[in-house]
Amino acid sequence: MQLRRINHLLPLLLCLIASVSVSGLESDKDQDILYSALGRSTSRIEGNVRTVTLEEEVKVTQGTLEISGDNATFESEAQTSTIRQIQVTGSPAQYRQQLNLDGDYIEGESESIIYSVEGEPVVEFIGSAVLRGTNDVLSCAAIKYYTDSRFTETTGPCEGVSGRASADDIPVDSTQAN
Repeated sequence: MQLRRINHLLPLLLCLIASVSVSGLESDKDQDILYSALGRSTSRIEGNVRTVTLEEEVKVTQGTLEISGDNATFESEAQTSTIRQIQVTGSPAQYRQQLNLDGDYIEGESESIIYSVEGEPVVEFIGSAVLRGTNDVLSCAAIKYYTDSRFTETTGPCEGVSGRASADDIPVDSTQAN
């Protein structure tokens, strides 16, 4: 009797696990924003904007999205604490987000990363910007990446590779994008 009950529950359990994984990827923007830092933090309010600054080994996550760097500045509405944008700086600041259940990621780095959360989430890479997809690498002075539509806007000079080779095997001269 126990074995039969387990056999009937196994498909249900597998469906539940799969649905949790899918919703985690599709709804990153609906997840809470978590952050940590090793150093001090400061906070101030000017008008309707609250600014919080975090220092030293900052990490920001929202679902599968991860941004890390040296320092971060959060801008939010003073009354509601709703975050508008987060700017992370570093040498370099780094970004990573899972694209699908196959384990494909998009990764990027630059001197500064601005994550805007209002509307369609946008990740801006400013200064020696590099964005790596499954088979693509883009290096520019600045790159704006729209996470839902996977659309990019760039500021040159730019160079890149788009193809079937692994993005890890493609050399990119990010010094040219200064």
